[in-house]
Amino acid sequence: MNKIYNTLIVDDEPYAHTLIESYCEKLNSIRIVGNCYNGLEVLEAINKQPVDLLLLDIQMPEISGIELLETLQEKSIKVIMITAFSHYAIETYNYDAVVDYLLKPVKFVRFVKALERVKKTIALEEAVTQSGVELEGEVNDATFFCIQNGKIIHKIAFEALMYVQSYGNYVKLFLSDGEVKVVRNTISKLDGELAPFKFCRIHKSYLVNLRFVNKVEVNRIELNEVHLPIGNSYAQYFKEKLLNE
Repeated sequence: MNKIYNTLIVDDEPYAHTLIESYCEKLNSIRIVGNCYNGLEVLEAINKQPVDLLLLDIQMPEISGIELLETLQEKSIKVIMITAFSHYAIETYNYDAVVDYLLKPVKFVRFVKALERVKKTIALEEAVTQSGVELEGEVNDATFFCIQNGKIIHKIAFEALMYVQSYGNYVKLFLSDGEVKVVRNTISKLDGELAPFKFCRIHKSYLVNLRFVNKVEVNRIELNEVHLPIGNSYAQYFKEKLLNE
């Protein structure tokens, strides 16, 4: 049976609600449990009922979307940010609740893709809770490393791993085929293990495979359709390593 996600639409513009509602109505996995026009209404709503997902604007009265994220850090609610301003993306990357970032006007195909990421993230977290996943610390040959999931050991090619994100006591491994694995480990430990294989730390929360970097801007990089922030303390080392590869 498909899981249904209780969802709040959060935006101070009525038109935005109308558009997102029309998208949600086409998807059987979304149940809209409320429409909120500012952050205070969100806080009231999540205290009254279970909420799995926020479709959250950033610029709002009373409490901004980013200020609201601060209050959600102890909750299991997932967030898709929806805004007309791309420069906020860097700021929201530091919040574990944020699964994706959509720019207005939002296209339906992109909205569906973001929702699939939410589904995958929630499913992975549930799997980790149930089975306890650990990453083997040793690189077993020149092209693969191992992930142990319960009694099963998976081999992952270095060339298939796009980037790693720190995630509390875990890390997320984002693969080039769209698969995401969640394992118990630290990004600092993986940085040391993967650095010899064309991987580089670009931020306190991100480690990237240099093979996939196709654009470098002042404070962020692009890997396929994904944008990741570059931390100030990592910028020089990253750019030198990229140029020397």
